[in-house]
Amino acid sequence: MQSRPSSIAKPRPKRRQRICRACDACYKRKIQCDAATPRCNWCHHHDLPCTFKRNQERIQERSRSHDSPSSTEIPLASKGVALNHQSGPPLRQSGPDLTFTLTVGPQNNLHVGGHALGNLCTFNGLPFFSATGRQWIKERTGEDVKLEYTSPRPSILDPSTPNGVAHAVPLPDKGILCQLHDEWENSILSRMFPFVDRVLLESTVAAAYHNETSVSSPGADSARACIHAFTATCVHSADQKHGHRVVHTEDHLQTAHDLVPRMLHESVTIDGLQAVLMISLCSLVVTGNILILEMLLTSAIRFVFHLDGHLAPVYIDDDQFRRSLHVRELFWICYVMDKEFSLRAGHPPCLDESQCDLSLPDIHHTAPEFLAVIRLAMLQSEVYHRLYSLKALRQTDAQLLGAIRDLDSALEVWRVSIPTNFRPRLVDRETNAMDTPNTIFQLHYLYCMSMIHQASGRCSAWVQNHDTSEAGSSLAISVEASRSMLQKFLDDRLDINKTNLRFTLPYFLTAICHLFSNILFNPTHGGIDDDLELFMSVPTHIRSRVPPEIPRLSAYHIKLFENFVMELGRLASSAINKARAGSQHVN
Repeated sequence: MQSRPSSIAKPRPKRRQRICRACDACYKRKIQCDAATPRCNWCHHHDLPCTFKRNQERIQERSRSHDSPSSTEIPLASKGVALNHQSGPPLRQSGPDLTFTLTVGPQNNLHVGGHALGNLCTFNGLPFFSATGRQWIKERTGEDVKLEYTSPRPSILDPSTPNGVAHAVPLPDKGILCQLHDEWENSILSRMFPFVDRVLLESTVAAAYHNETSVSSPGADSARACIHAFTATCVHSADQKHGHRVVHTEDHLQTAHDLVPRMLHESVTIDGLQAVLMISLCSLVVTGNILILEMLLTSAIRFVFHLDGHLAPVYIDDDQFRRSLHVRELFWICYVMDKEFSLRAGHPPCLDESQCDLSLPDIHHTAPEFLAVIRLAMLQSEVYHRLYSLKALRQTDAQLLGAIRDLDSALEVWRVSIPTNFRPRLVDRETNAMDTPNTIFQLHYLYCMSMIHQASGRCSAWVQNHDTSEAGSSLAISVEASRSMLQKFLDDRLDINKTNLRFTLPYFLTAICHLFSNILFNPTHGGIDDDLELFMSVPTHIRSRVPPEIPRLSAYHIKLFENFVMELGRLASSAINKARAGSQHVN
């Protein structure tokens, strides 16, 4: 019997090395990771280092389990795998030269002139002036970014008034209040922000000046806060002289703000809602205090729900219906401010639209400017949710570009829905000067266009290959919209005056940041010198329109804006010079 051959031990098949497809941050949160390089969407929009340490740990663990150093489980770097930003997404390794450092502290939430830099991105998708954004800027310019021209925390009201007395001031004379109300009713802002109702204001005056409370004004402190806030809103552009008295904006704003805690101890009132909304607007326009704005807007939204402003009014009797209609107007003001600020600051909106009746007001009984503002806010809400929300950051490139196309079409639908007498004009069309309503909507139109198309900088294929035509053309639209806005301002085709000057700074800031990003991305492109000169001319043009007397905090934010623009100009010049020097060296 033939002996059986001795069994030969066969080597066990080697298991395939598993490479982590999700970065450490996405793996921990159990969310889908797009594995984009140099960082995935989640990490670069939260300014986090995008690491794959689990790969390295598994490799090291397997290396220790083998006796032979010739094991196939060796670090990727020793295999000669390219580790630059154009390598395949799964083959990334963490290390001091490959990850960005997260700066912890107030520098992560910078503000300029009351405007948060949160949603602005450089044209390679990095958050503007974030730690990684500043690192990229230094690579392009060879210069460090000076952060002293930004404010890491919102400004607060100064403890003293311009004339050096305490902030607590008496209510304005009734004659002055009537004069302010008449001026307010004739202003464009009253048609866009109908804070007060002429008939209901009489009840507010009775409660504030004589403690004569009523159904419309059941709280004296709420009524007083409303009067002070209304006074500050009417004279927000500058301290104004009425009769023998000078009305100081900051005095009345601070007094209204100091009354808020006492107002909250009263029942929920229309006066209180009006006061909170007007303080919110002044906090943004006069003081640039974004944190206060967020807190007040949250309170205003709770007021709206308690007063049923989120529902369409139902008729019971004339007095009740008038109050309900005005509360509904205040709801829309809440909605407008919430969506505008959400897009501007990059923060989630406070108002949950799913809990609100969003039926538009009757077009026959509503100012067309107010309707246009409401429709714009609805569009801004969609822009935030589809391009800047957490869910939007997980989109594929195709989904991102599709959303941009849809929103661009929606913006044009909004534009043509506006009456022709103040309809925004297309980029680079018509050269005659505009009136105030047209100016406001023109700024909104160009701002939304640039915010929609700048999101294409997050297209990971474009960031990696620098050759995606669709994203490139979208960024070109953003640049052209920004360029058009600033050129119209410098050519005096926009009606910028002391009343709306402070409102325009965030739009100009966004446009300037887009031109700056374009210069750093294409420092040798033709026309770059013209773009640099264009945005560097804006501070001087603004300074020429600042009224002689202006609230000190407004003046401070304008100065901060000017210094910030000068810093961007310095960095842009360095980028241009560095690129040209490198080009000459190559030649």
